[in-house]
Amino acid sequence: MEKLFGIPINQLMVTLLVVFGVGVTIMMVTALRNRVMLKLAVRNVPRRRAQTALIVLGLMLATLLFSASLATGDTLTHSVEVLALREIGEVDVVVQVEAREASGQLAYFDQAYFDTVRDHLEGDPAVSQKVEGIAPLARETAPVVAPTTRLSEPQVDILGYAEEWMNGFDRLVDSEGNSLSVTDLASNQVYVSSETARELEVDSGDTVLVFLGPQPTALEVAGVYEEGAKPADEISLVMPLSRLQERTGNQGKINSIIITNRGDAIQGAAHSDAVLSSLEPLLEGTGLEVDPVKQDALDEANEAGSTFSTIFLVFGQFSIAAGILLIFLIFVMLAAERKRELGIARAVGTQRGHVIRMFAFEGSVYALIAAAVGSLLGVVVGWGMVRIMAVALGQTDLELTYAFNWRSMVIAYTMGMVLTFIVVLVSSWQVSRLNIVRAIRDIPEPRITRKTIKGLILNILVPVAGVFMTFSGLQGEQLGNFMLGTSVAIIGMALLARHFGIPERAAFTVAGLLLLGWWLLPGSIWEAILPEMKQGIEMFFLSGIMLVVGGVWVVIYNSDLLL
Repeated sequence: MEKLFGIPINQLMVTLLVVFGVGVTIMMVTALRNRVMLKLAVRNVPRRRAQTALIVLGLMLATLLFSASLATGDTLTHSVEVLALREIGEVDVVVQVEAREASGQLAYFDQAYFDTVRDHLEGDPAVSQKVEGIAPLARETAPVVAPTTRLSEPQVDILGYAEEWMNGFDRLVDSEGNSLSVTDLASNQVYVSSETARELEVDSGDTVLVFLGPQPTALEVAGVYEEGAKPADEISLVMPLSRLQERTGNQGKINSIIITNRGDAIQGAAHSDAVLSSLEPLLEGTGLEVDPVKQDALDEANEAGSTFSTIFLVFGQFSIAAGILLIFLIFVMLAAERKRELGIARAVGTQRGHVIRMFAFEGSVYALIAAAVGSLLGVVVGWGMVRIMAVALGQTDLELTYAFNWRSMVIAYTMGMVLTFIVVLVSSWQVSRLNIVRAIRDIPEPRITRKTIKGLILNILVPVAGVFMTFSGLQGEQLGNFMLGTSVAIIGMALLARHFGIPERAAFTVAGLLLLGWWLLPGSIWEAILPEMKQGIEMFFLSGIMLVVGGVWVVIYNSDLLL
């Protein structure tokens, strides 16, 4: 997997590592300057083991979801890559006619183009060291029948090879590991893949009928290959190029030029861009095109893995949001439990900043442990999800093989750690606001209802931000930004109404009803009013959150009437 949310995975990893490193550095410097607060914070971790275990389990939820989602994405990427490489083998680039024939078969072109392409690549110093092999190929698809077993296959790939040019490509190998030479075949012989032999129930010495023209051609099976030009689980057969050209009436013509680059099956694809840049000017106007088949297949695999991870993360955002609230509530509960202790500490001279740092130190220790535990458990959860998916996809050609990249582990850990740490800092600032006398006596804090300039400014900024987001969505034609902006504006208007004396029940009930009505409008209305708007899977998360907010406000502010 090379991208997540459209961001290159390496760039995302480096960014998160930088943020993580800066955060750790700041905390370490702060800890060295506040050693007493550090000791007071850290001593609670080993002293209350059961509580520590519960806190870690609560804090690790977001990291676990990150890790499990990335694990499934890596698995899908790896599995699709394996499937693609099994289909393509060592072929990195293919030269073919741009348009196919009406029957769907590849169109033939003069074999002289093979010499032109080979000479050009060998004479280009920028590319010659990156290309390992170039070979002509003819490929047909035709029905094949086994007379002795009366079994048939309607579509069998028939490949014509020129073995003298096959250096660097896959070799035909039988079940005993012996190489099969195409040039050793007699005029009436072919090699068949193990899957073809199994489906037709034929073996060496048997005869098959190949319908390459109006009349079938009887050919003897000279051997069965397990590996080679086409994998063993594909239905195919191989004969010399000149013989296939003769039997199809295409002497001196081919329909493909295959190119393999230096490096292994995956690394070779990295040279495809250089080969394309060299060949495209050469073939311009000839009706031929250069297709980087392996790089395209690997890009599709990475796209599939990235999409899969994104879908899991989007669907998991509800759990992540719940995890954020859980982190906040954990520290509020910790503050409530230690309220008297914090009140005494404030009474003997501890400042509010010291309380914030003390909770931040303790929360950082919890976050470091929770992120590590969540990352590891996420790998296990991802493995379980892959096993379930493998059963569900058992009838398809895609075989899921569990894989997890170390970069994904780093991203899951740092992403979970950064998210947890931010929430810890916010909650630490919140719990530090206490009255010393009330804290010592363990009396609930009174509700503050006075109006301040700061509160007014914040209440004004919320709807203003919503309006800006709304116009941003309209300009960018993004329905998610537009809907979110209007919702933020509705929430901001409710806050302003409360600030200016309108009863909370009226303000938040109206806002809740507006949110519910706004997000429950049929999609046909948006298609009629804003037909150009684009939307993605993020609407699933946004609509769910806003509907919950609106529903909760309507119910809570009218609960006495409902009861």
